[in-house]
Amino acid sequence: MKAIKTLTILAIAFTAIAFFNIKASALELSLTVNANGKVFEFYGEEIGVYKGRYYLKCIDGVIDGIYYDTLTPPVNATVSFKGGVSPQFTYTSEKNGYGIDKQKLKKDIDFALNGGNLNACAEFIKIPPETTKKDLEKCSFLRATFKTDYTLSSENRKHNIKLATSKINGTILSSGQAFSFNQIVGERTEQNGFKNAVVIENGEYVNGVGGGVCQVSTTLYNCALLSGLKTTERHAHTLLPTYVEPSFDAMVLDRFCDLKFLNDSGGTVFISAYTQGDSVCFSIYGLKPVYSYELSHVILSETPPPTPETTFDSELFEGQTVIIKTPKNAVKSEGYIKTLLNGKVIKSVKLHTDNYKSVQGKIKIGVKKREQEITGDNLIDKLAV
Repeated sequence: MKAIKTLTILAIAFTAIAFFNIKASALELSLTVNANGKVFEFYGEEIGVYKGRYYLKCIDGVIDGIYYDTLTPPVNATVSFKGGVSPQFTYTSEKNGYGIDKQKLKKDIDFALNGGNLNACAEFIKIPPETTKKDLEKCSFLRATFKTDYTLSSENRKHNIKLATSKINGTILSSGQAFSFNQIVGERTEQNGFKNAVVIENGEYVNGVGGGVCQVSTTLYNCALLSGLKTTERHAHTLLPTYVEPSFDAMVLDRFCDLKFLNDSGGTVFISAYTQGDSVCFSIYGLKPVYSYELSHVILSETPPPTPETTFDSELFEGQTVIIKTPKNAVKSEGYIKTLLNGKVIKSVKLHTDNYKSVQGKIKIGVKKREQEITGDNLIDKLAV
């Protein structure tokens, strides 16, 4: 029994001696890792031993350090969007990146320390970019376009339309991003370049800075609907505009009434806005949609305005009439959007019901007398004095 205990103690002692000899020799080891021309060396205390096998201490952190020190990162493709100018889209191509194969290097280091020649060579693998040119080109499909006419506008009103349109042109919305008309266009002030023109205020036509901007928001609103984007804020005018169908106008007012919609298309959306001749036009580009859309309206009721307000004008001849304000009927209407698949209507949704006030006309009637005298065979109108 005593002999057995003695042998056991001796076995433990020899094992301990062998272990400490291996550990001692680990302090004398050096490991070299070559990674694409860069050399990383590890000595003594950086190398340990466990159950008879050598290992590189903190190997995961070490390999991460080598990875980032030798990394060639991938380069994503980019797109530049001018909108309204041809070409509207210009692209740069993507480039692959390269980084060490972490898992393989970990195995190679273990082999180098335990039976290899204490040298490991890192292998590199391709790292693809997140965004390719092909990905970006998929978002250049023309989803919808819409335009309105402003031929009869004053010069100041035309100026405001062009200015607001130019501020929106080139807008890019990433997936899930919201659009705010007031945020993009800014306050309609003289300091921001806007001029006085006719606006609708409290059911009346009056002069105000920024008149005409609502035609821009209305045109964009219709384009957004036709492109399938989700509208989150829209307001109707108190009076029915002449440049769009009932229930499809979009009134905006600094800090109070906005036009907002959400890019829920699943990809990037690009907004092109421009004026051409006497038309303002919007186009929205993005991923090709599954559905197409149509807009329609229904007039629920139409009420004539009050009898026009009449005044007599001594500067006009008898029989002459000048319309100062054109009368308009009061209109109650509903707007609908239809969803089509392969040209077939699969859904029709009411967007809103709107009430537009009537406009009482104003007329001037001439009362200036005419005097006729005969000269030869002709009758000549002579102004009464």
